[in-house]
Amino acid sequence: MIKRLLISRESKFFVAQFTMLLAFLTALSPFATDTYMPALPTMAKEFGQPINLLEITLTLYFLGVAVGQFLGGPLSDSFGRKKIALLGLFLFSSSSLFAVFVTDVHTLWVLRFIQAIGGGCASVVNMAFVRDWFEGKDVARLSSLIGMIMMLAPLVAPVIGTFLLVHFGWQSIFLFMFFVSILVAISFGLFMPESRDKTYITNQISFKKVTYSYTTIFGSAKAVTLILCNSFAVAGMFVFLTGASFLYIDFFHVDVSNFPLFFGSNVVLNVALTLLNYRLVKHIHPSKLLHAGLLLQLISGFGLFFAVRQAEPNLWLVFSMIVLFVGSLGLIFANVVALILNQFPEISGSANAVVGVVRFALSGAIGSSLALFHTGNIIPLGTIMFICTAVAYLFFVASKLIKNPAS
Repeated sequence: MIKRLLISRESKFFVAQFTMLLAFLTALSPFATDTYMPALPTMAKEFGQPINLLEITLTLYFLGVAVGQFLGGPLSDSFGRKKIALLGLFLFSSSSLFAVFVTDVHTLWVLRFIQAIGGGCASVVNMAFVRDWFEGKDVARLSSLIGMIMMLAPLVAPVIGTFLLVHFGWQSIFLFMFFVSILVAISFGLFMPESRDKTYITNQISFKKVTYSYTTIFGSAKAVTLILCNSFAVAGMFVFLTGASFLYIDFFHVDVSNFPLFFGSNVVLNVALTLLNYRLVKHIHPSKLLHAGLLLQLISGFGLFFAVRQAEPNLWLVFSMIVLFVGSLGLIFANVVALILNQFPEISGSANAVVGVVRFALSGAIGSSLALFHTGNIIPLGTIMFICTAVAYLFFVASKLIKNPAS
């Protein structure tokens, strides 16, 4: 009976169904951060702690996702994609439920870290599913499509988070995360078939196998430079995520009810450029589209660097530069991931894990620097975001100098 519910590759609706399921799976992390951000100032007051200690929960989430992806990638290569996705969903849902009853910030740190490990295990399999069933430019196209649907989550998440915060308190946000993750787990369990070829599912893992996979990936200079390019480009966005509540609500005194509008504008441009990328990648090589995205981010980062240094920073100028900065990822993420995964078709789970681990670990480390060097102004935020995009562009240039026919 259950097998009849699984989507079939022979169905003309397969791509749409499979894309939607993966988008729901990968949307958990945006929901875990973006529904939660409007509540940070309120939680800081209730816990009697400075806001930078609550911002650390975001940093810990990024680091936890890195751990989850580091473990989940090789495990999905050995045990199958679906089992690891469901394991991650279990960790995410259970920690979300326990967080409802938290009364101190330190316990919240622990639960957010566990929640993130679950989110990392669940999300790391998304591109492995894609690479199991597709190859070449189709990987970039489907990655763009999944990303476009997934980015609707950050568009609605702050609205949901603000509504729940105002009417039911911050605890209801974690209860919402719990119910969403349970719904995703049921849908994924019933409808998503296993994509990993049975000949590769050994149901056992060894240190030697994990070491071999990661050594192979890190042995490719081109892959490493692209991974670092992606990581720094995304790290700039995570710096914004870490400081978004302080930036808009505390520094510019934007009413909490309007926070979703400012935050959601980033997502609108990101979705638009992701859709554009989905159409253009049929005719333009992913590397060229990646270059365009990185240039757009570099220009906006340069503008932001100077905007935050004005005697009285202008809200709309800072806002515009951030929208361009975050939106540019619509031309960056799918293309750089496709360029990396196409080099390692047989260990795509591990390759996607490396992409995620380095991205989230680096983002967590850089994001924590914003929380640690909290100065009461927005100069650190603009400066760190600019440095991130400048370094990302330099790594892209370096990758172009490395000859690798497989890319």
